[in-house]
Amino acid sequence: MIISLLFISNKNEYKYNKMDNIDYIANSAEIEYNNDIQNVVLPYRVKTVKPFNVYIDVSKYVNKTHQNIVMFTRFLELECYIDGKSIYKYAVSDNSVPRSGGRVYHVINLPDNFKDKNILIKFKPKTDQIKSFKINKIYIVNSEYFFIGELLSKDILGVILVSTLMIMSIMIVMFYFMDMGTESKNKRIFDIGLLCFIMAVYYATQLEIFNYLFRKYYKAIYFLDYLSFSHYSIPMLILVRGRLDRRFDKFLTASIYMCILNFSIQFVLTLLGINEFHNMVKYTHMALFISYFVILAALLFSSSKEYPEKMSMLLSSVPIFLSLASSLFEYWTGSYDSMSPILLVSLFVFVIIQAYFAINAFMYMQKESLNTKTYERLMLTDALTKLGNRYSFEQKIEEIKKGKDDITIISTDLNNLKEINDTYGHSYGDAAIISAARFLKENFAKDFVYRLGGDEFMIISHDDIDDEYLEEVKNKDYFIKGIDKQIKISFAFGKSRYEYNSSDELNDALEDADKNMYIDKKNIKNAKKNT
Repeated sequence: MIISLLFISNKNEYKYNKMDNIDYIANSAEIEYNNDIQNVVLPYRVKTVKPFNVYIDVSKYVNKTHQNIVMFTRFLELECYIDGKSIYKYAVSDNSVPRSGGRVYHVINLPDNFKDKNILIKFKPKTDQIKSFKINKIYIVNSEYFFIGELLSKDILGVILVSTLMIMSIMIVMFYFMDMGTESKNKRIFDIGLLCFIMAVYYATQLEIFNYLFRKYYKAIYFLDYLSFSHYSIPMLILVRGRLDRRFDKFLTASIYMCILNFSIQFVLTLLGINEFHNMVKYTHMALFISYFVILAALLFSSSKEYPEKMSMLLSSVPIFLSLASSLFEYWTGSYDSMSPILLVSLFVFVIIQAYFAINAFMYMQKESLNTKTYERLMLTDALTKLGNRYSFEQKIEEIKKGKDDITIISTDLNNLKEINDTYGHSYGDAAIISAARFLKENFAKDFVYRLGGDEFMIISHDDIDDEYLEEVKNKDYFIKGIDKQIKISFAFGKSRYEYNSSDELNDALEDADKNMYIDKKNIKNAKKNT
């Protein structure tokens, strides 16, 4: 669906877009350069830096209508002739960015009922950095649907790999934003996701189908190409830094800044028209070579015993170094105009291995974190009532001391627990404590309820609880739950108020709550005696 929408948006470039006859792929051509004409099979690499001509046999299309030529060029100007007339010209001005033209897909409308049996295409190289230029297959079509299908079948493996990398980068970054693991492990996952993303972007710009679908934005693709290419080693530098011998960290960091500075300078020079990326690509190659050399040195000279990740990283990095060296050699000899697909596969293998170890470490940290949280919860929870325990209460007190909130403190005690234990046994006493905890949670639902020990409870509220409500709670009839007898329980309450901006200390407020609770307990006992 996405591809359909993309090429439909460009449909107006085609003179006709209905498939009513067979589309044609020009697999051969006559190429004229260096005062010589050769019959060649396309694609063919023309080893020259001078202008050259290409003749395409179109005899089967003489007197036809609604035909288009579609072709892909890189750093070339061109002009197309038929019947002795120029029908299409692509020229790059010296003020254009990029001045070399970049990668361009051309859709050329052929005149109706033309007579010539050959189309002449004159090419002019726009850069002296590439010593040979690849002439790809040339398509004569009246249907864009046919052409999209042809490109997709050609680039299908690259499309699958790039899509996989992009999906992996999204999923890995989602892992990063899951607030569950430790920061260091999450950061490693993010580095792998960034590497996946840069790989996907760079190799997407190398695919013909990507260049075709976004042909109107070829200048943006040009910058995207060199942006991802010049930052290719940064995620790997970040991934290695801090996980191997610390002596190499400063060199790894310096390599990161070197890559960023290299691109920044080239970007400014390209925008100002002083130079352009392609003419300065040798400096990017040098930066990449230095970066990967530092990575290799860190891997080789770190101790396997001290850094157990070394061997997995080293083994998964070897194909990268070999394919990078091969790609740079081909690039400098002019026999290849983009990085080797082997490098993509090697980096993909590296990413898979590192992602495996990172996710294993991530899951281990989740388990450890869960165990830690469980242990902390047990430390803060009273085993019998599931309320906060004394340690939890003390932590709350420290929090209040640091805050600026006014609070109500209620000290409460279960009446006659000793009589229940002596008369019915400790199992009934435990049931009484559990029921008391449930009663307090029900009546102080918005507040913090703690069991300090035995039958002593403490309530911390950020509201101003009035005495009438305490009397109402105290006078409620409540019986022990889960036993075969009907035993009523009651409470003594003591309240105090703490205001953070007053001169009173929090400890004094706690003591006042206890004193008031004992006064209430004594009053209850006296009232019971009098009754």
